[in-house]
Amino acid sequence: MSILSRILGWLGGGVDAPERLPSPDELVLLVEPAGEGEAQLFHDMLEQEGIRSMVRNTDASSARAGGLGPVWAYELLVLRKDLHRGREILGLDT
Repeated sequence: MSILSRILGWLGGGVDAPERLPSPDELVLLVEPAGEGEAQLFHDMLEQEGIRSMVRNTDASSARAGGLGPVWAYELLVLRKDLHRGREILGLDT
């Protein structure tokens, strides 16, 4: 084994390195709202409780149509560390 291989293995860059744990700052899907209005309502509810969120339009063609797209084309994303609390605030843990 070369010195370079040993150093890389020691630094965690080796083939046998364990998988990294998910980052608490990674964006994750909280809910797929039923339209832009519901997405904005959920976003505002979370913001009032101190949780940052992002509404994402997943329909690329709706951007060219003035933002009007199918109601299923929206996702509400939060930081992984806020996922559980966000679900509680929106009443999704039933």
